[in-house]
Amino acid sequence: MNENVRILIDGIVDGENESRITTNAIGHYQKLDEVHILKYPESAAEKSTPLENKDTDYTGIDKDCINTIKFSPGLVEMSKIGDNSTHMVFDLSCSTQSVYDTPYGSLYFQIQTTMIDIKEKENEIILHMEYSLSHNDSHISDNTVDVFINKTDK
Repeated sequence: MNENVRILIDGIVDGENESRITTNAIGHYQKLDEVHILKYPESAAEKSTPLENKDTDYTGIDKDCINTIKFSPGLVEMSKIGDNSTHMVFDLSCSTQSVYDTPYGSLYFQIQTTMIDIKEKENEIILHMEYSLSHNDSHISDNTVDVFINKTDK
């Protein structure tokens, strides 16, 4: 697959209170070498706007907030560029640190990844990830994220 795709992200945050976060978007998928790359607009969950496949020149995207997910066996990078920006690295071989920048200041987190599983089928890719999040060595939550990537006609 190297085309427009439907992206469903389903996350469970198990901290003081368990919560579920779901995002449904239209985005662009490509695979370079062994790295899967997804790009989609933050507003895609609301607009579900089809994208043009021309590098990063998308049609219908709020260019102020683009989400990118890059993944390969043992490593996932998620970044968001916009008013609230972040770059999170999930690495099975070591703990990582992340900064979440907001207009009001920056938040610093530690990430300990315990599972990354990638299943590739002809018209679908499923990324499953489990990790814990900490701040100043205090545990915040245990998290599970599933990313479902499917071909779309849009």
